[in-house]
Amino acid sequence: MTAEDEGDERVVASKRKAWTYEPAKAPPLADFAAGGNRRKAFLRYWVFENIDNAVDLFFYFSFMLLPASVCSDLGGWLGRLLAPRFHKAAYARAAANLKTIRPELTDIELQRLLDAYADSQGRQMAEYSVVLRLARRHVRMIGTEGLVERCSQGPVIFIAPHISNWEVLWHCLLDMGLDVTMNYDPPKRRSRHYIVNRLRKGAGLGILKPGRSFVRPALRILENGGNLLMFCDEGFNGRIRAPFLGRPVHLEGNYALIARMARKTNALIYPIYIVREKGARFALTALKPFMLPEKFGVEEHLVQDVAQLNVVIEPMVRSHPEQWYFVDNRLQ
Repeated sequence: MTAEDEGDERVVASKRKAWTYEPAKAPPLADFAAGGNRRKAFLRYWVFENIDNAVDLFFYFSFMLLPASVCSDLGGWLGRLLAPRFHKAAYARAAANLKTIRPELTDIELQRLLDAYADSQGRQMAEYSVVLRLARRHVRMIGTEGLVERCSQGPVIFIAPHISNWEVLWHCLLDMGLDVTMNYDPPKRRSRHYIVNRLRKGAGLGILKPGRSFVRPALRILENGGNLLMFCDEGFNGRIRAPFLGRPVHLEGNYALIARMARKTNALIYPIYIVREKGARFALTALKPFMLPEKFGVEEHLVQDVAQLNVVIEPMVRSHPEQWYFVDNRLQ
């Protein structure tokens, strides 16, 4: 598919390739007996990775015993301590991306944002233990008046970026009495997959598999007047795919999927985002919802739809790049 450039912006109108999610399979005991690379894979899965899994689970359950603010502060301290020392490549990429997003930064201002980035990453990881308490006692609501009523009038696609602690964001929606479903691309580490699954399913969040398996169930939810939550910013294979941040528009991310589903089901698009104000205090903001403008020939106008969604999401990221989860992915 081709499209005309809008202004000076080049458009890459390639379609998103469908893929099917398949969870990794545990190596059988026969792999250990086989020796060689199969034995190494067996030992990595059953022994070495389980050391990391045990550490994750120990901290997850231990941090539950702490007050929410103490848990968050401890995570922030660990992030500031560990990121510059043990995640040097990610720290360097974050510095480069922050400078790209905010070219006017002085060296002192950049260092301040890097400290805030490390703090935010550490807090978000630790706060998995106390998400419910944070959502119910530590969030200030902005612009959410009438949100539940609007959701009762037809299908809604909430769109948001991964800023500060997005786990708190969806929990706030559930606490408003909404039924919400989102897709989920599991982390590679099994302990973190367990933690996220335990948190989300335990709270009542609907979960759909990513990839090809997501589309039909998601459409059924919208056709029945339900609510989806979709994160539009993406780090795919370690590279930032969205927002575009001055790069060419493309159709390979969630923007295009959201636009297609919204047009097919006449869904309302509701932008929301959550930011960390200070420590364990958050502000959740709901922006004005909108429908994609009526057009004929959906595919021909998909590039414009995607660009419109990026115009909504990108300013959220640019305003809080130090709290953006994907800021340490590769931009170029």
